[in-house]
Amino acid sequence: MQLDITNKLATDQGLAINPSSTTETFTTQADKSISIYGRSSSLFTNTETATINGTFNSNNGYGLINAGSAVSKAVGANPYTDVAPVGGNNWGADMVKAPTAWANGYTGKGIIVAVLDTGVDYNHEDLNNNIWTNTKEVAGNGIDDDGNGYVDDTNGWNFNDGNNNVLDNNGHGTHVSGTIAAENNSSGITGIAYDSQIMAVKVLDENGSGSYNSITKGIYYAVDNGAKVINLSLGGNSGNKNLQTALEYASSKGVIVVMAAGNNGSSQPAYPAQYANKTGIAVGAVDQNNNLADFSNRSGSTDMAYVTAPGVDIYSTLPNNQYAYYSGTSMASPHVAGVVALMLSANPNLTESQVRTIVMDTSVNGNNQQTPPSSQPSFDSPSLFPPFDSILPIDLISRVVEGNFTFNAQSESKNKTEPPVQFPPVVVAIGEDGLELRFGDTETSTPKIESINYQNVNNDRLVNQASLSLSRYYDSGNVKYSVSNYTQEGIFPLSE
Repeated sequence: MQLDITNKLATDQGLAINPSSTTETFTTQADKSISIYGRSSSLFTNTETATINGTFNSNNGYGLINAGSAVSKAVGANPYTDVAPVGGNNWGADMVKAPTAWANGYTGKGIIVAVLDTGVDYNHEDLNNNIWTNTKEVAGNGIDDDGNGYVDDTNGWNFNDGNNNVLDNNGHGTHVSGTIAAENNSSGITGIAYDSQIMAVKVLDENGSGSYNSITKGIYYAVDNGAKVINLSLGGNSGNKNLQTALEYASSKGVIVVMAAGNNGSSQPAYPAQYANKTGIAVGAVDQNNNLADFSNRSGSTDMAYVTAPGVDIYSTLPNNQYAYYSGTSMASPHVAGVVALMLSANPNLTESQVRTIVMDTSVNGNNQQTPPSSQPSFDSPSLFPPFDSILPIDLISRVVEGNFTFNAQSESKNKTEPPVQFPPVVVAIGEDGLELRFGDTETSTPKIESINYQNVNNDRLVNQASLSLSRYYDSGNVKYSVSNYTQEGIFPLSE
């Protein structure tokens, strides 16, 4: 088995999406594909700074979004007093001060949020009462009753397959939707705008494949059918004129497009988030301590509508009444989409420009202005050694409870002028309460590359965290790294 770790690995939370055509598609750094932005969960080391509102910097833009302040400013009121946190798995809502908006009567009611993604499980117990339906369409009669060009689009439209089946056959879109609009009930979680409605616009298939064409059409569909907010938890490193025109169309109609910044750890957002210098809002990811995640693309030197929101270990809905923790700017973006829905439910007359301005003015640049860490491990090893938190095969991760996985690593000069560097074996050990990556073998005690311990969590939770931690990639200059001679010991299935 030979894995080239110059390319990102696909996970349930960070899919490498193959474009459906070779033209007009998103590209990522490694694989020329669209990328759904949910993935690794490691963090930058925090650097304390003063708290400043409405100030832009090149790392985290205007900082953490604040629903309480944004909604109060949207209605011209004095800043609302913060209320007690909800707690538990709703810490993301607490962090963006959504309960403060709720306490003042604003819950997203009357606002339609379009989720352009892999679809939505509109039957989920925590979503089914908050799904948009096209009341102008008669279900199942084979007629385009409302004349919008789409037959029987009662719950939205599937631009990937050209039909009205918008059910999520991946999970990503349902997870995003739960963060926005999961119901305020006794189940699972509570969405940021828990009385808003989700319009399902499927632009990606079960493997995440899609195209500019599908996404562009999806934006026009959402705008023309009543969405006031659009969430795009996807993107890449290459822009597209047709997509840009669609974003401008949304803006002209007063629709706010919220876009994940991307997960490459780059110094500026990917596309379409990079268009937030003129339209829409770009979103980076922070953790529960307001530390910018290392995978999150930063805001860059160009002033734009870039804010941050929780995007590490976010608990939300999955198809078939399931829930899971995902990480990525994909998970941060719907927090902001939810806040925008709260603002519009408070003041439906806000223009797109006004929403952008209020969001920037009320976000807080506090203790999350980080400097990216060195990509090298913090122990005595060859300087070219890559962090081996990207090499465990995901198909194995999805069915492993505990065991050891040993890799032999080597490097190869891309220009063939430098000799390869041989490294000692690397052991990835997954146990009942932790994940450990280290040099050596299973019999020796050697320096750890990374150690993650989780007490009192079930195996599904641990394996999910392992998947998140092992989903990054590494490349350096002219050196290509690869691993081979993969062996495994003590492998156990998740269920018998």
